[in-house]
Amino acid sequence: MPPTAPARPEVVPAENYPSLLSPLQRRQAMAKLKSAETLAKASRILAARAAELRDAVLELVTQFEDAVQVEDWPLVYAATHEIRGLAATAGLAATGRIANVFCHYLDAMRQFGLAPEPMIAKVHLDALVRSARTEDDTARHGDEVAQELSALVARRLAELKDSSRD
Repeated sequence: MPPTAPARPEVVPAENYPSLLSPLQRRQAMAKLKSAETLAKASRILAARAAELRDAVLELVTQFEDAVQVEDWPLVYAATHEIRGLAATAGLAATGRIANVFCHYLDAMRQFGLAPEPMIAKVHLDALVRSARTEDDTARHGDEVAQELSALVARRLAELKDSSRD
């Protein structure tokens, strides 16, 4: 008997999902999540794990650094994406913003079908490494660096967009 083709998965719109909680249970759960007690407990847990989270970000920065050196763009993107998501929770908000800018750049370059430019990757690498490893510099200059990198990426992507129209 020949094997049958697997059934195509069905996409179910979120509004058609069955409710797991009644409206009253949902309100009670949301009230508990928003309570001062829950927020304080979450803050204590995050504070207790801050060093561990920071170490995780630093490890990801090292992975990012190594991947940029060999131009392994999928690994660069994966590390940058993880840094973007974890950095703020680890107390490295500027590092997260810099990673966010670079993720945006990498996404756009993929849409253009181009490899990231090593110079732009190097600038982001330097900024990410410094922001993750030097708290004083980050506190003084992190937001400004993130804004400048965002402006650089915006200019470069505009140039690429304009040149693709020619």
